Amino acid sequence: MNRFRVGWLIVISVATAAAQDSAKTWNDRGLAAAEQGDQVEAQRSYNQAIEIWQAMGPEYEAHLATSRLNLAQSYCAQGKRREGAKTFEAALGGFRRTFGVRNEWTLTSMNLLASAYLMLGEAQRAQPLFEEALPLEREILPKNVQLARTLQGLATININAGKLDTALAQAEEALGIAIAAEGEGSMDAAMAYATTAEVHRIARRYARALPLYRKSQAIYEKTLGPEHPRVAAVLSQQGLILMADGKYALAEKDMLRSLEIVKKSCPGCSYELWVGECNLGLLRFKQKRYAEADELLSHSLEMQEKYLPNPGPDMVGTIQALAATREKLRRFDDAARLNKRASMLMSFQ
Repeated sequence: MNRFRVGWLIVISVATAAAQDSAKTWNDRGLAAAEQGDQVEAQRSYNQAIEIWQAMGPEYEAHLATSRLNLAQSYCAQGKRREGAKTFEAALGGFRRTFGVRNEWTLTSMNLLASAYLMLGEAQRAQPLFEEALPLEREILPKNVQLARTLQGLATININAGKLDTALAQAEEALGIAIAAEGEGSMDAAMAYATTAEVHRIARRYARALPLYRKSQAIYEKTLGPEHPRVAAVLSQQGLILMADGKYALAEKDMLRSLEIVKKSCPGCSYELWVGECNLGLLRFKQKRYAEADELLSHSLEMQEKYLPNPGPDMVGTIQALAATREKLRRFDDAARLNKRASMLMSFQ
């Protein structure tokens, strides 16, 4: 009888090892597909791994959380940020339960989730996560890129809140940490350069902003290729700086290129698309091409209304720009209605 039981234990052990190997293989396939830019195949592979990890029970929750973290990043790379956020939430829960909060995997998933919330216009959900991560990272990961990512997230929130001095200090600290940890040509350095540049752009320090954006662009193009949505995002913001400097032809070139990249490489990236269309709409207004400005700003606003659960400063700015455009088109009633809406939204912020 005892020999029979031992035999079954051996069979179970072998079966468990085979399932574990299979799940790891699917997860690795997902990573390889994502590296090649095939996010659909990556998503399929991660889901296969997740199904196996789930069937293996709670003792494999950390493995399950890892595959979920990878899947969430694949969703976000396709512009499916709402699905990505939900999957990040599940991954973070798994890491919290398995490792606790004082762990790099937990803090990594916390930052990724908070960043996804920011892209969804949900700063009120992102900020508590960044604020929870910050003191832990300062204590246990003081030279790690996770600290840089948290500081960048908080800097972005402070930019939107108009707290530019605080945002600049956070962005510059993030840049220093990213370069020290990963190198001048790293993705984290590129993100930190762009965040720092945006602070200067908002503060109208264009001569300081533009070189930083160009550094960010050069790194992204080298690491991700010239057709990546992150390149597009930087080009669009550079276009705003050139527009403010009266260089409309150069601004138009960057903004049109930005939209071309997004539509080609990530048609599901709604955030990048509505930002790019709004920026180009602002340029068309400056060029006195009011009908084109109206079309671009109207479509951008429509996407924001669909995409953002809570109207924020960006939407208010789009509404105000559209109101100014309608005035130029002598659609005064529409302009008044839009200005009233913008004022009402500002009163709630």
